[in-house]
Amino acid sequence: MDIIEIWVPELLLVVFLALPLLRPFVKKLWPLDGLIWLPLIALGIAIGIFPAYGFRPECVPMLVFAVIYNIIHFSPYASGMFARSNDSFRDRGILFTVCAFILLSAAAVPMFAFSSWIGVPADREAVSVVRVNRDYSLRVYGPVREDRPLIFLVPPEWGSTDSVDLVCAELQKKRFTVVTYVSQNKESWTKFLTYWRVYRNAAVLASVNEQGKTIEAERRKEIELLLPRLPFLLNSGDGDLPPLLLAGYGAGGSALAYLAGESGFISDYGNVRGVVAIESRLWSSYLPEPHNVRVVPFTRGMLLRSWTNIVNRFNRLWPQRVARKGPLPGAELSQPGLPVLYLVSGRALDIFEGQKPYRAVFDTLRSGSGPVALAAIEGAGPLDYQDYPLTHPIYSFLLPGQKDIRQVSEDPIGDTASIIGNFASLLWEQAEIGALPRYVISGSLYVESKGLPGFHL
Repeated sequence: MDIIEIWVPELLLVVFLALPLLRPFVKKLWPLDGLIWLPLIALGIAIGIFPAYGFRPECVPMLVFAVIYNIIHFSPYASGMFARSNDSFRDRGILFTVCAFILLSAAAVPMFAFSSWIGVPADREAVSVVRVNRDYSLRVYGPVREDRPLIFLVPPEWGSTDSVDLVCAELQKKRFTVVTYVSQNKESWTKFLTYWRVYRNAAVLASVNEQGKTIEAERRKEIELLLPRLPFLLNSGDGDLPPLLLAGYGAGGSALAYLAGESGFISDYGNVRGVVAIESRLWSSYLPEPHNVRVVPFTRGMLLRSWTNIVNRFNRLWPQRVARKGPLPGAELSQPGLPVLYLVSGRALDIFEGQKPYRAVFDTLRSGSGPVALAAIEGAGPLDYQDYPLTHPIYSFLLPGQKDIRQVSEDPIGDTASIIGNFASLLWEQAEIGALPRYVISGSLYVESKGLPGFHL
């Protein structure tokens, strides 16, 4: 999507709402009775932006303004429908007009300030689509060849494959072949609300954590369905694929991290060199905490037992919480599993509050034997490893990285691809497969590792 493309309807929207407000002060506009219909057209444009360009949060204030303005503007519509002239605009007070212009400006500023600043990648002919079945299709970036490292990427829940298109294209430029997949199941508002609840509270509330575990299980089923079929789907003549790096966002990264610590998976996929789990919280490593139940010996008085039963009933009404006591990736493996790199938001570096949702990741890093590593761009927010810093800048504004960090990456898409590429380069060197280029990372990077000698990005 080009910035000029979306600015056209946005500019028309502002102009169509502003002209009727200016009409009382410009005599040349008084005879133009057709101006009364412009706010209604503007409302149609505001509504049409969302199906045409996807959900644009920065346009929501303008949509709300257009709805309210049209409700207030109902009287001229009624007159216009019966071909009667309506000059009530001349009686409009200056206070109303000034307030309306202030609100219009307040709604327009975020709409333009947070517009997309990126176009569609130019090298689209190098992206091919392979149909798997009626539910899934693969999107392949670049040719599949022995001299090109292969990355199988599990898309994020929020935004799916479309939200990592630029990341995949950047990896393709770095001479990786990227395979990701698209589900034919349409997203809905209920799913997005579920994802938001899981993001916010899956490390706190048991009911929400169960939803997170369900999403992880769904991602695991998708991986187990698609990964064995890759040689056939990618037309690999001898049935073997080039060395493979697995990468996954969110629940997909958690599913991959657990698979990387299972002996059966490691033996079945000998060409897999490692896993990159991006913003993965490992919900399966949390267990429900029992409710706080008081026990009173039967020998105590009846009044005390009755009061205790009442208190226990009230305690059970509180939402059940979870604790980080479940199995971590690789916990049951007697030997080191596949190397895993956890790429997390800069928020995870906040030792007071930010680390709480990432507690399972830090426990995996510091209590296990490895090989495991953690990396975080200090200024990166939870969605900044996707395309959103360029396609939906408002997400980066609303969900920033570590507090009090003003330095943000100058090239967030390039940095994400470089971190993945540099980790692949390290693994390829350790396996003596061959040398891959190392790329410079513009953001301020924090790294920590265990069981990975010589680790650096």
